[in-house]
Amino acid sequence: MRVILVDGTCVFCNRLVAFILRHDSKGLFHFSHIQSVFAQGVFARHVNIAHSIDNIYLVENAKTANEEVYVDGAAGRRIWPQLFWIAGVMRFMPLAFVNLVYRLFARVRYRLFGKHDQCLLPSAEERLRFVE
Repeated sequence: MRVILVDGTCVFCNRLVAFILRHDSKGLFHFSHIQSVFAQGVFARHVNIAHSIDNIYLVENAKTANEEVYVDGAAGRRIWPQLFWIAGVMRFMPLAFVNLVYRLFARVRYRLFGKHDQCLLPSAEERLRFVE
């Protein structure tokens, strides 16, 4: 199972989840908020991974012996080409550049899109793709 961890209070992050849900016709990705029990378990199992509300994480093979965690640009390189073939060009961009773009955007996302006081609850349909 592939689980994308996002900030549950970030308006942009919640819109991103909705966007991926609309375009993920194969049901490849599941979601969890960084604030969830599931995410805290991931961070406990991977103490070498920096835990920040400003990062986006992809957990592949979740809750198995082969579980791997990808952060920011590395996560994007594994997510976007699965949804849009044109995103395959990300493989040719230096990872440092992709990470820089992710981190710069993360710094301003609240100012651009706002923040909820608490994590949004997914709809009944979306809840099927959320891991808690």
